[in-house]
Amino acid sequence: MEILNEKGQSEKEFLAAYDDSMYRKANNTVDMLLFTVRDGVLQLLLIKRRNHPWINRWALPGGFVNYDEDLDTAVLRELKEETNVSDTAYFRQLYTLGKVDRDPRSRTISTAYLSLSPEENLKDVRGGDDAREAAWFTVEKKTVELKESERVSLLSLKGEVEINYEITETVQGNYIRRSSRLLSEEEMAADHIKLVNMAVDQLRCNAISSGLLFNLLPEKFTLKEVQRAYEAVSGLKVDTPNFRRGIVSRLIATGEYRQGRKAAMLYRFNPLYVNMEGN
Repeated sequence: MEILNEKGQSEKEFLAAYDDSMYRKANNTVDMLLFTVRDGVLQLLLIKRRNHPWINRWALPGGFVNYDEDLDTAVLRELKEETNVSDTAYFRQLYTLGKVDRDPRSRTISTAYLSLSPEENLKDVRGGDDAREAAWFTVEKKTVELKESERVSLLSLKGEVEINYEITETVQGNYIRRSSRLLSEEEMAADHIKLVNMAVDQLRCNAISSGLLFNLLPEKFTLKEVQRAYEAVSGLKVDTPNFRRGIVSRLIATGEYRQGRKAAMLYRFNPLYVNMEGN
């Protein structure tokens, strides 16, 4: 039996009579935070904007979503058009930016994606379309002051230029309020620094527990490569024996070795690993 609404309309009749001009439309955009580990450090791909607004500022790759386009399709298309990158090992939605006045052109809602890829997949990066150029920036976040209910950190992006922000995280009940303050002459476009800070925190909190870290590595890797990737993401140096004892249960030994001065066992990540007591 077909269900009717209070006006006695079926769904087909309701949709035929629906007037979508009753509501003003917001623009929809997508932005991509693409990270890799290069030379033992965490790096983020940025583009220099070709046009207003924020002309010549460094920004995340991204752009407008076509009317008949899925968000996932749009973010991969924009990444390809602006940076020539088409092979990312992992990507997922990170956050949605929706502040009313965030874009001076018009009301714009942006969906941000987090992407991770091994360096070997990212050989031919170059700017295109709305991007004057594309370049890798080393990302560092270091705590400079820690109080009982507040932490102040320095978030730096170093590449062709250096961009520095002070990030203040203040405890409010069970919630943390975050704010940023520009410290350098150069600044990021729009509100993209908020996304960079959020992505770094997500990586650090979930690198091991969710297996995110292994998307920064090739399919087969050594324990040394895992440790270097973790240190790049976390910004910390770890004790090698303790780290290896903790990580090896999440891996599958391939029985293959990488030859060098000393042969090193190659491993694969075990995605079926469940992080639970007694595992």
